[in-house]
Amino acid sequence: MSEYLLEIKGLKTHFFTDIGVARAVDGVSYGIPRGKTLGIVGESGCGKSVTAMSILGLIPQPPGKIVAGEILYNGVDLTKLSPKELRAIRGNDIAMIFQEPMTALNPVYTVGNQIMEVLFVHEEIEPQEARKRAIAMLAKVGIPSPETRIDEYPHQLSGGMRQRVMIAMALICNPEVLIADEPTTALDVTIQAQILELMNELQETMGTSILMITHDLGVVAEVCDDVVVMYAGKVAEKAEIHALFENPRHPYTIALLKSLPSVEGRETDKLHTIRGMVPSAVDFSDGCRFADRCDFATKACDVQPELEQVGDDHWVACHHLDAVQSAYGENK
Repeated sequence: MSEYLLEIKGLKTHFFTDIGVARAVDGVSYGIPRGKTLGIVGESGCGKSVTAMSILGLIPQPPGKIVAGEILYNGVDLTKLSPKELRAIRGNDIAMIFQEPMTALNPVYTVGNQIMEVLFVHEEIEPQEARKRAIAMLAKVGIPSPETRIDEYPHQLSGGMRQRVMIAMALICNPEVLIADEPTTALDVTIQAQILELMNELQETMGTSILMITHDLGVVAEVCDDVVVMYAGKVAEKAEIHALFENPRHPYTIALLKSLPSVEGRETDKLHTIRGMVPSAVDFSDGCRFADRCDFATKACDVQPELEQVGDDHWVACHHLDAVQSAYGENK
């Protein structure tokens, strides 16, 4: 049996537009271990959410299409399933918390109706039992007075409570895999901490495997076991959490870590910024896609580097590993 509950192999998801082919996800491979949390980090436009949407078959077709690769869940390739077969898995075995609950929740239905709908789709259940389970799940995710809140509409709840409703909806069928797409982005730091603590507790009690998509390395450090760093539709680095923070090897990963504010920082210290920006997916280079923002780039970077193993469960795609490590060690 594979160590991974969900494994992505060579996934390519492209969008065929009037201005060209957008290679949003272009050969991505990683796995989510059973009962563990995998973090996916990178700037906006790196392909993190498109990868998640591909897993659940939510890519709009057209213009999007999975053109290559496999998405294996318990050994079954999800890309080969019919829409009906995939609907049976989506929300039941693999569930997702979307980025913005105010747009993900339907404003004209109560939150209780929306949670119970998941049960009605996937299970043969009486309305009274569905309501009972929905109330219990709302209580489990920390919503006070769930017997009252179940009959309220999304606009009547705070941002933190709406996010908890989204988590309740995702967990109501006890999925094996939970995809959390930036679940704390719009929340203040206090509520963010509560949501992350809640997800940790639910994972411990339910054994759920979590795919945490975020641009916040602080969130990754708090909840993840392993990390994948994505840039421009490719995997730049993947490693166990401690290895990544203690010994980052890719220039992009190092730049992201240097962008974090330091607790010991002085008032005169400036936050590090990464020059330039992520290119449009229709303009991705055939070479290293980070080269035009990288201090180590040379002519060798005209060729796309392959992932190379540099340690136990630590992989990096860079032509200048020795130079990067030497420079990072001197400045650490």
